[in-house]
Amino acid sequence: MKKREFIHALQEAKKEAFAFTCNDFDVIISVGALPSRHDVSLLESLKHSHAKLVYLFSMEEEALVAKSAFFSRYEVGSEEGVFALLAKSFLLHVKMPKMIEDYFEALDEGYLSAESNVGEEEIEVIDALYREANRVLLILGDDVFSHPRASHIAKLAGLIARYGKANIMVVGAQEADVSLNDSLEMMDEVADIKSFDGVVVYECPLKAGEKEGLLIGSTQFQMAAKVKENENIGVKIGEEVHTCTFVNDETLKGVIGLMPCAKLSGTYPYHVVKIVK
Repeated sequence: MKKREFIHALQEAKKEAFAFTCNDFDVIISVGALPSRHDVSLLESLKHSHAKLVYLFSMEEEALVAKSAFFSRYEVGSEEGVFALLAKSFLLHVKMPKMIEDYFEALDEGYLSAESNVGEEEIEVIDALYREANRVLLILGDDVFSHPRASHIAKLAGLIARYGKANIMVVGAQEADVSLNDSLEMMDEVADIKSFDGVVVYECPLKAGEKEGLLIGSTQFQMAAKVKENENIGVKIGEEVHTCTFVNDETLKGVIGLMPCAKLSGTYPYHVVKIVK
């Protein structure tokens, strides 16, 4: 989903709901963002911010995990469920239209918590930080607006800004991208969370000076993919095979590999792949 379409789907009627810097917030909640790859200036802003940072992502961004007041790693593909859990918690005691109240009342929190790996205890910690803050910033990363369910994630995030106390930052968006939208559409059921079983890679931008053709992963990923350091392999995504050299990076954690690309597909960046030798 394009940024402008995503911003319109947030259903925000006030420009004041949007933020374009991390300044002057007490708590910052970042979901679906890998700033070291997508927005280095944002990474630096977060590293130097005095706000308490809640960092929610599928991997550990080393600099931000160290900075975070709270970090939780959710399952790949579960962003919609995470936003549903956050929205229900943040808006629990807020007066809203009955259709929204009924929607959250019927939400299957047990399923979403189990499948997303963001449980009741994690939500309680995040909610406590949210409630003690005067000014909250909710950062929506590239994984959010490229998600297959991006339009519904936008509705959920928009509810937090409309009825709660969070401002919204869409990573990479400018003020000119904001189109106001005063509608309030019916909510959808949260879709079943798709399983990403197998070897998973994350398609991401190149860093400065970096070349295409690398598959970067932790020792855990190396073992799961059964590859060797500096081994030349094929990474098969769908019917397309990408020629890569595997590079071990000890700063990475978990079993998701990074595949830097000069041109991104624009789709959800996680892929279950087959390693071809």
